[in-house]
Amino acid sequence: MAGKIGIDFHGVISDAPEVFEIFCREIRKKNVKVYVISGGPKKDVQTYLDEHHILYDEVWAILDFYSAQGKAEFFEDGSFKVDTALWNKAKAEYCAKENINFHIDDSNVFGQYFVTPYCKYEVGHEVCSIGPVKIDFKNVEKAVEDIATYILSK
Repeated sequence: MAGKIGIDFHGVISDAPEVFEIFCREIRKKNVKVYVISGGPKKDVQTYLDEHHILYDEVWAILDFYSAQGKAEFFEDGSFKVDTALWNKAKAEYCAKENINFHIDDSNVFGQYFVTPYCKYEVGHEVCSIGPVKIDFKNVEKAVEDIATYILSK
């Protein structure tokens, strides 16, 4: 059975695309599917990932999800609004629904809603923490091994 990892786009992948190009390629070789989970919009995220040669299995975007439900309000200047409570818990609910085994995100707010193991990414430091454990993406190969072992052991 394949494992699944969720990785935030803005502030994680976009913070270090060269690192996540390697990470995503290598973790997929370990039988772990990569879900890029973002505020969106999905098409913009996919374009960026493709331009940076970042492999993924799925892209999911909060904006597209709530827009399809009629819960996003769009304005003439291109901005939009989604209820804050809905927005803040959306990634956690998606990860739980999709049985994602591990999620990496830079938000302090989103983490409180997760039942999925949540690794808090430190923007600019290429490190994420899950409890007392730190995963250092400066050593991408070790990060891949540590996370794949964690995911596939569950």
